[in-house]
Amino acid sequence: MSHCFIRIYCCLIMGCLLPVASQAQKHLTNKEYDELKQMVEASPVFMRGFSGFSLFDPADRNFVYAYQADKYFTPASNTKILTFFAAESILLGQMPLVTFASHGDTLQLWGSGNPLFLHPDFVGYDSLSNWLRLCPEPVWLLSDAHYQDARFGEGWSWDDYSFGYQMEKAAFPVYGNGVQIKKKTRLAPIKLLPAYFQDKLIYVREPTVGRLEDRNIFTFGARALRAGELERVLPFRYSLPLAAELLQDTFKHQVGYNLAPLPPAKKRQLLRAPLPDTMYRQLLQDSDNFLAEQLLLMCSAQRYGTIQTEKIIAYVRDTLLAALPQPIDWVDGSGLSRYNQLTPNSLVLVLDQLYQRIPAERLFSLFPAGGQSGTLGRWYEGRNGKPFIFAKTGTLRHIHCLSGYLRTATGKVFVFSFMHNNYPDKINDLREEMARVLSWLHKHLKD
Repeated sequence: MSHCFIRIYCCLIMGCLLPVASQAQKHLTNKEYDELKQMVEASPVFMRGFSGFSLFDPADRNFVYAYQADKYFTPASNTKILTFFAAESILLGQMPLVTFASHGDTLQLWGSGNPLFLHPDFVGYDSLSNWLRLCPEPVWLLSDAHYQDARFGEGWSWDDYSFGYQMEKAAFPVYGNGVQIKKKTRLAPIKLLPAYFQDKLIYVREPTVGRLEDRNIFTFGARALRAGELERVLPFRYSLPLAAELLQDTFKHQVGYNLAPLPPAKKRQLLRAPLPDTMYRQLLQDSDNFLAEQLLLMCSAQRYGTIQTEKIIAYVRDTLLAALPQPIDWVDGSGLSRYNQLTPNSLVLVLDQLYQRIPAERLFSLFPAGGQSGTLGRWYEGRNGKPFIFAKTGTLRHIHCLSGYLRTATGKVFVFSFMHNNYPDKINDLREEMARVLSWLHKHLKD
């Protein structure tokens, strides 16, 4: 995104910060505005916790309605909207696969955070595997000397190390940094993929499938044995030597590792490939935490050569998103961290920037669609199966957020952000109450 665009957008934002009630008159009558205010601000469901709501007209550049929209909330997976924005702004549709340099019979490789390498969900998009199979060098060496990050994000739950939603970050991830554990029938053996891990499975007293914290020893108990069908994905404990062994086992090639520093730009090359929208859909619709983290690492590799989440976040926050009305407190790509803090107003304006830059048909195809896809597959269904909500969910314990785009009955698009923290009851109560408000807006908002 150009600095000129940022300056223009900053001016537009200042124009947005006008009294909200006066801006709503075009889209709602005074009576309707009061009814909306009552629905949101006097809701017995929303009052059980801490709620905020922002509604924005991207055509007129005005906030239509706001309630506690300048207050800070923990966004959970709504953080992925920031990650998507960063990737769209920095990668520009091309993902860095690997940095490399050839020295005689040796191919030296530095990972760029590419999450699709040998990933079982992206077999048709793994350009790096296809490229490596054609490389003539008999020896491959991996290095992560340029990796300046940790395996987990800041503020993550360290005791979630064995859950599939918390894969370890890496410069050179392989197989999505996870192990598939499968069993087709009750009497069938348990299989691990990649097969490299098959002899690292042991029986324990605990009933469920798991992993030892500090070693790649995977466990199963009586419940897994009795199961008629079993399919789980667990993180493995990542290391560069393990990545080299997995490559050697997969490609039947001599693979080693070292700590070779990244050479000067003139002595290295960066292999790129188109970034598939399929990856963005899995990020936004399935809320894939691993893809979110690796996308930020790829942005860092693209911009700096070195890989560091904190550094690329600082660039996006202080440069591309410097004009937001409330500064964002952002620490990871996925939203697993409770250290993230955003306001509904700021999140709405990030969504607005995406709406201004990406054709609506493509943008809405990437987000979950109400009643149809992803995390909204069972919620916010439109009449005759036609979705009117395209939005990202974000959920942690006592937290639920929904931010995205609302299409009215007349076809006009508004941007919104609903954020709820410290909610003690069932999340479905919040979903039902939000559905009531959003359905009302779909019906009553005027062009």
